[in-house]
Amino acid sequence: MSAFGAAIAGVSIGVVAFLLALTFTCSLCQGYRNSRDNAATHAALAALAARHPPEPPAAGYWDHDEEQEARRRRAREEHGPPPRASPTASMPSFTYKPSATTKHNVTGGGGEETCSVCLGAFQAGETVRLLPLCLHLYHVECIDMWLASHTTCPVCRSGIDSPVDVGLLPPV
Repeated sequence: MSAFGAAIAGVSIGVVAFLLALTFTCSLCQGYRNSRDNAATHAALAALAARHPPEPPAAGYWDHDEEQEARRRRAREEHGPPPRASPTASMPSFTYKPSATTKHNVTGGGGEETCSVCLGAFQAGETVRLLPLCLHLYHVECIDMWLASHTTCPVCRSGIDSPVDVGLLPPV
């Protein structure tokens, strides 16, 4: 390496070292300034809060009927919490009838319609449930168990909240 190349390398290393030291010093100064500003802001807010205490709530805000509260507590103890509405309560169930014209998005590998939860084929006369938005078909027991812990279709993840007119659904 020539003397000129060594000088260039030395100057380059010196410039990089200087820039790193400058960056480190600036970050230390910024941290000190932020901590000092935060302390000043905190002191100003404390002084403001001491001069202007919060107003108490309006009269009657905290008043409550002890007797009414006791009745509610007794009712909860006697009857337990109110029953939770079943997510499938508003969804009708049907008796399955195989049809060559009506197909749902539940075809298995062999061409038969299958329940995507248990992977069992639907048999004529079984009770099935059709989800209202995506029109996926399931055994009632399978989908009820699924919907007890989920709020979406197991296949396409569409919600089950939106009501649909049952008369508009295709025959099952």
